[in-house]
Amino acid sequence: MHERGGDVIHPVMVGTAGHIDHGKSTLVRTLTGIDPDRLEEEKRTGMTIDLGFAPLRMADGRVLGMIDVPGHERFVRNMVAGSTGLDLAVLVVAADDSVMPQTREHLNIVDLLGVRSGIVALTKVDLVDEEIAMFAEEEIRELLQGTRLQDAEIVRISSTTGLGIEEFRRKLEALAAAVPPRSAEGPFRMPIQRVFTLKGIGTVITGVPMSGSISVGQTVEILPLGKQSKVRAVQAFGEQVETAVAGHSTALSVPDIKASQLNRGCVASSPGVYRVGDAADIELTLLRGVEPLEHRMPIRFHTGTIECRGVLLLLDRDRAEPGQELTARVLLDEPVCGVFGDRFLLRLQNPVLTVGGGRILRVSEVPRRYRRKTVGDELTRLVEVGPEAGGRVLEELKRVGGEGTTVAALAAALGLEHGAIETALADAGDVVHVHQKAGRVFLADLVEDGRAMIERAVERLLKDRPLAASIKRTQLQSSKLLPQPLIQAVLARMQEQGVVESSAQGRLLFRERLKPLDPADQSLLEKMHGTCVESGFRPLTDAELADAVGVRDKRFQSVLARALDTGLIELVGEHLYAGATVQRALVAIYRNCLRHDEELVIPELRDELGTSRKFLIPLLEYVDGLGLTRLRGGVRRLLPTSPACQQIAEVAAEQA
Repeated sequence: MHERGGDVIHPVMVGTAGHIDHGKSTLVRTLTGIDPDRLEEEKRTGMTIDLGFAPLRMADGRVLGMIDVPGHERFVRNMVAGSTGLDLAVLVVAADDSVMPQTREHLNIVDLLGVRSGIVALTKVDLVDEEIAMFAEEEIRELLQGTRLQDAEIVRISSTTGLGIEEFRRKLEALAAAVPPRSAEGPFRMPIQRVFTLKGIGTVITGVPMSGSISVGQTVEILPLGKQSKVRAVQAFGEQVETAVAGHSTALSVPDIKASQLNRGCVASSPGVYRVGDAADIELTLLRGVEPLEHRMPIRFHTGTIECRGVLLLLDRDRAEPGQELTARVLLDEPVCGVFGDRFLLRLQNPVLTVGGGRILRVSEVPRRYRRKTVGDELTRLVEVGPEAGGRVLEELKRVGGEGTTVAALAAALGLEHGAIETALADAGDVVHVHQKAGRVFLADLVEDGRAMIERAVERLLKDRPLAASIKRTQLQSSKLLPQPLIQAVLARMQEQGVVESSAQGRLLFRERLKPLDPADQSLLEKMHGTCVESGFRPLTDAELADAVGVRDKRFQSVLARALDTGLIELVGEHLYAGATVQRALVAIYRNCLRHDEELVIPELRDELGTSRKFLIPLLEYVDGLGLTRLRGGVRRLLPTSPACQQIAEVAAEQA
């Protein structure tokens, strides 16, 4: 239960619908005792222009919210802004007028917006006789057929005489009590209906939260602006509260943002959860009796409290006929915030007429390139998956492909909290792969396919050196073989499995290529290694080593690559050392530094190794690259906390 002062709030919102001057505002005033017309012009003309709100006290003491909407065709956009958060609709029809144009359009709107239930108020029955009242009921019942309100009760009332008001109140309260309240779980999101400034308080925004809850002291993000503010005060149904939840008529004090920066259509939300985009992918139902819609037709798009212009893209056809259900994309003139399941309306730009609506499947930024069929196939799968988080996560991973995505980006794309995404990923098991170091998620099949592609690429790169087992990491990174995030994920996975080893020299060793050598190649390898051991700290170039062993063809390069891969020989600058010789140098450098307060004394080292400056400088630069030492201000110092230093310290201790 949620309280307002001493009142308990039932978080269900009821809204009126119907033609102008059929008695919507009068009915709200009669039921609640509050005039929902707040604007001076509304009071002067008697015509509702904008949204009005009034709390209705139910018989059991709980408070229910009512939204009164304008009935004039010029203000349908305001009517839509108030209808997106409704749970119940009161369709108001005057007995003396019966069904009128805005009666039909408003009914279409509440039907397309997915209002869950409703009741019909047949007003002004005191002005007509029984026959006209019965005729009006018959016309209304015919109108309701095939809509969400087709089983709605029709209650005759007169706000002037009080006829039927108590019966109507009882039936409305019973309907409201039967509607499950909106969930206060999940991230907070509230389309903004009004923005104004109060002296001493600052900017105030109002609306009906679609999900979640908000408390004093929490931070909200205003989308699409991306600005944030602490919430200094919260009102629900016009009274100060600590927390407001989904289904409450809510006002928030957000003094960190100027009112001039905000407008109806913005969304107040939990920070970092939702994303905005200028492409809305939709599941669309066209009304019967409207004109066909053409591919790339200009339209007006309504969702939440926003109305913006756009272009309708039909994905599997060039023309959509009345009454059809289809998936489509709307390219919008401005970014909107929306998540899977949000309801929307489509209206023509000229004439301004409601032609269809449905639910949003996803909102994203328009990609530079896309194929209508590909997008259509994606949306078909989204429809089949439905609202279940796990399926939607997998579909989003299919969409992002080899680029992968983060948990935060998944949450923003799907409008879910991080915890829900993490649960869905855990439930998916081996179907997904998480690259922990990069914090990116991929479909596991992509990672496996990527591994096969990398292994084939390594075969091609090493075709002239069949005994080699390593390549430079940059050779893969600079290729267009796969997206970079996927390459990193695949390599990390192969390292975890022990299939690949990464060296400090930026090389990747593919262990499965280290197959035993035939006797001739093994003999050449041993000869090359022995020659490098003999040359010690006056090493040879590869050309000099080739001359020394008497082999200069591709076979030499292939065997040399194997020697380098296994560490028997190491390339330092342009010279080749035996691996054990380099190890000896590392121990000598380590001990030299320890003798001199972690600072390397080069002349002493040169004499100890019996080498010359020509060979020593490249060797020291190589050691810097390993992370054992670092050159700063002309002085080389030991890096005692580095992994390389700790490893050499263990070797030195064993040799002591």
